Amino acid sequence: MATTEAMKNESPAEDTTVQQTEEHQLASVKSFDFDQLEAAAHAQQKIEHELTRWQAIKAYPKASAWILFMVWLMILVGYEGQAGSIVVSIPQFRQDFGHWYEDQYVLETKWQSAISGAPLAAIAFSSMTSSWFADRFGRKWIIVAGLVVSVPSIAIEFVATTINVFMAGKMVNALCLGIFSTMAISYVSEVSPLALRGLAAGACSLSLCIGPFICYLINNKTATYTSRMAYRGVFIPQWVFSVSCLFFAPFMPESPYYFIRKDRNEDALKSLKRLYTPTQAYQQFAIMKVTYEELKLITQSSTYLDCFKKKDIKRTFTILFAFFMQPMSGVTFISSYSTYYFQYAGWSTQRSYQLSCGGQALSITGVITSWFIIDRFGRRPLMLYGITALTVLNLIVACAGLSENNYGAMVAASAFMVMYNFFYNLGIGPLPYIMATEVSSVSLRAKTMALATLTNYAFQCMWSFVLPYMFNADQADMGSKINFIFTGMSFLSIFVFYFIQPETAGRSFEEIDELYDKNIPLKEWKLYKTQKQQDSDRFYDDLKQEVSHVEYNSEPEVA
Repeated sequence: MATTEAMKNESPAEDTTVQQTEEHQLASVKSFDFDQLEAAAHAQQKIEHELTRWQAIKAYPKASAWILFMVWLMILVGYEGQAGSIVVSIPQFRQDFGHWYEDQYVLETKWQSAISGAPLAAIAFSSMTSSWFADRFGRKWIIVAGLVVSVPSIAIEFVATTINVFMAGKMVNALCLGIFSTMAISYVSEVSPLALRGLAAGACSLSLCIGPFICYLINNKTATYTSRMAYRGVFIPQWVFSVSCLFFAPFMPESPYYFIRKDRNEDALKSLKRLYTPTQAYQQFAIMKVTYEELKLITQSSTYLDCFKKKDIKRTFTILFAFFMQPMSGVTFISSYSTYYFQYAGWSTQRSYQLSCGGQALSITGVITSWFIIDRFGRRPLMLYGITALTVLNLIVACAGLSENNYGAMVAASAFMVMYNFFYNLGIGPLPYIMATEVSSVSLRAKTMALATLTNYAFQCMWSFVLPYMFNADQADMGSKINFIFTGMSFLSIFVFYFIQPETAGRSFEEIDELYDKNIPLKEWKLYKTQKQQDSDRFYDDLKQEVSHVEYNSEPEVA
């Protein structure tokens, strides 16, 4: 009874203290006390540097949940991207939409190119335009609008009985995918605490592997059907992702950075309180506000042209080159034509889909493996060793496939093509997304991500249009000799990455800004002690002394 009464007596005092703390924090936000915010920001950065991933997930459960929601949304992007290209390898699809040619149904090369390439162009266009709308209306409602349009566009693909209607549905849905791919990555980078930033970006990359894996599993069951459900069955799961996302999306907190850029500090703090506890929200607001205000001292504008000005061009080139090298390292060929290639090499339709499922399983394994080594070994070594591995694999596939009549050589080429999935998703698969969140300036993040997406999909689009003419038996019939091109590009990129790839593991946005502003050589980034780190240590020590002093003075006197 005494304990209960004591707790009752203490509760009002504790509530009053919490309320006073929150009122004090809100007052500093309204008055914008920069010195106080800076002290809180640097102290919080020191704390987050020392958190493990699991500790961060437990400390920030609501933020982690909304990051997971964005990962779920990105699965839709990966799934539709694979579903759109995999239908070409389904015999029933070629029969319904193609024509008879030398004892089999084939799809006209122009339509094959259009199905693979045109949606990528739509995604690239949508990525650019969506970032403009997002800067004006926020990430949240742009995502909701994309989901509203996505649901009926999937229905158009599902019910199509002519190639023209099918293409119309794909093009509309591709516009939505461009919104999701740009907004999801931007949102995740803006709400993720420092301790979870690398894991969150890596999880988005994982979702792009999970989507195709699910697609192959379903297609493995339906591809041999002799009805339209052979390919229509592939599109049904998209409704599961889009409808479930549409249910939750209206309730997601808006990106705090959107409000900070609009100078709506109270709204930013409210949004953060839906992601963190009140105290954590203030600490995260301090980090975001200080980072943004310091950046404003250097640059006042925020246009696409700013990405290529002297201050940011090095950052922009680093990100764009990484996204450029994804399609140029051969992933478009592997993701779109591996199943077709396995059939070309002599495997049955069923076995070719099973090999593709194995390849996607290796993709997922590669991404998950990268989570455990990306912070321990760093971004720079992983990128360099990863692209070197792809160079070797592309060369082996190209050489093994030279003997098309040699069954053993074709099996070897197929095996190394499957292995490619693991090493791609261990290195250059997830790393560009992490780099986009870490290297880009805060005020240019959405625009940089839009340019990166445009670059990536533009070259994927190029390959999607060109590959049918290079690969098909009734065209150039190059087979795996195509991989010689990817070997050369991967080899050259090793030297480029050596001179442009920074080590950003464990660095806050402020620290990365300082390292770029001071032009610190890339090889020194990993061990360099920034002024921001020194300030964080000092503010953290001062804060501990203040807390200890308060606790000492608040101890009750002994009678």
